[in-house]
Amino acid sequence: MKCLDKIPYKLLLILIGAVLFIPYLGNAPLFDWDEINFAESAREMLISGNYLQVQIDFQAFAEKPPFFIWMQALSMKLFGVNEFAARLPNALIGITSMLALLAIGKRLKDKHFGALWALIYVSSFLPHFYFKSALIDPLFNLFIFTGIYFASKLTENDEFTAKKKRRKIRNKAVFYAGLFIGLAVLTKGPVGLLLFSLTYLVLFAISRFKRLNKLWEMIYFGIICLTTISVWYGLEWYVNGPAFLEGFFQRHIDLLTTSDAGHGGPFFYHFLVLFLGCFPASVFIFGGIKNHDFSTGLLHNFQRWMLSLLIVVLVVFSLVQTKIIHYSSLAYFPITFFASYFIYYLLQGKRKWRWYHATLFLFIGIVWGTAIALVPVLGKNTDVLVGIINGNDPFAAANLQAKVFWSYYESIYGLSYILVLVIAGVLFALKHIRLGVATLFIGTCIIIQLVVILFTPRIEKYTQDAAIQFYQEKASEQCYIQSLGFKSYAPLFYGQKAIELKPYTTEELLNEYIEEPVYFVSKIDRKDEYLEKYPQLELIMEKNGFVFYQKRQY
Repeated sequence: MKCLDKIPYKLLLILIGAVLFIPYLGNAPLFDWDEINFAESAREMLISGNYLQVQIDFQAFAEKPPFFIWMQALSMKLFGVNEFAARLPNALIGITSMLALLAIGKRLKDKHFGALWALIYVSSFLPHFYFKSALIDPLFNLFIFTGIYFASKLTENDEFTAKKKRRKIRNKAVFYAGLFIGLAVLTKGPVGLLLFSLTYLVLFAISRFKRLNKLWEMIYFGIICLTTISVWYGLEWYVNGPAFLEGFFQRHIDLLTTSDAGHGGPFFYHFLVLFLGCFPASVFIFGGIKNHDFSTGLLHNFQRWMLSLLIVVLVVFSLVQTKIIHYSSLAYFPITFFASYFIYYLLQGKRKWRWYHATLFLFIGIVWGTAIALVPVLGKNTDVLVGIINGNDPFAAANLQAKVFWSYYESIYGLSYILVLVIAGVLFALKHIRLGVATLFIGTCIIIQLVVILFTPRIEKYTQDAAIQFYQEKASEQCYIQSLGFKSYAPLFYGQKAIELKPYTTEELLNEYIEEPVYFVSKIDRKDEYLEKYPQLELIMEKNGFVFYQKRQY
């Protein structure tokens, strides 16, 4: 790799990240629920001037701490209240994550390992997608991962380091571990500390219950973590009392113990999501879990931490009743670490390419390529899908009646990806490993970009575009817009609800006299039910599965 030594990896990764993540951020509207939820909280933070509490409908929203919302609010302050501003923080977090992987990989092995890890991370499907979203998880995951990295320095073999220097290194590691875990709690709540603590306990078990660090280090960690957390939690308690925090903690308990809003699923849900969603990295994870003689002590120590983290994420979120795809996104770091470990030593000739690697990556890759190729075909033949699902799901069938342009020629993207995979497989078989790795991951990165830029906006037109257009049309009107029979934050964000409008419940909006116009939106499968139950509702229009009403004024 001597020819690569002069490459300025840091600058190169910044440029790659900027090209991959920043363009087309506003290409599609935000998606319900989470993207719009967080963006609306940031919008209300700007309007109300209340930067201490997270709000929805200008009422305290006892579910998320404010750290990520602060970032979105700052972005909206600079670039306006829009999709680009809502998603920009994660694009920057994506670039930061790449630089973090470069720095950590460089220390664990060398800069080539760090650069390889960063590129494999952003060249896998779900990890790449998440940096183009407005979700909290990329920042939350980065904080936990960084905290775990600094904690891992406490379990390294430092017997050859001078005692004074050793103490300084360990003090610094404890401080940063506590700081970043505290920031994780400020980003998404107590689950950040829970995941870190469980990872530590699993590592303790893997280490056959040998002491991992000194008692004073655990106390110091706790002091730093609690001090960081109290920046918001303590101030919130002091200013507003315990009511908000009590609701906040109860909400997190509910998420762990109940299936939220129909987001249930089987126990193996996250195993399947990670295996398919982290392709191509997921194919190579088993080759990187085992330690080898040719590896280093630093890598071996970090392998144990990453294995512990992967176990915790899989077990915890498989047990949690609420099954949402991004809940297990913290596992992207260990999965891509193990893949990078295997590929790094594969390139050095110390690991062997096995038949099952080719079988797995061709099988899963062809599934992805076929799915991508079928999207335009199905888009051109939605009438067939409507006929199949109309009786079982009238709302979905009506969604598919949206007028969206597709071309059969666009299937070439998915078919070309399959061809790229076949070429990569041939290169691996011919022992051209370096070229095979480059073909596989660069090809995947390109297809992800094409899907995000060309397919996502059109898919959105089926799922929510009709409703969002209605909300945007009413944004200039001083009115209430309420979803009926389903949960949505889109009326608030895209309807730009004003702070002057008093918050009402759905029942109050339906049954009480309201001076301003009141609009309701429901799904088509409950239209007849609502028109019969609420004679005060006047049907305005129907479009692509959504039904729009206005409340009659008496």
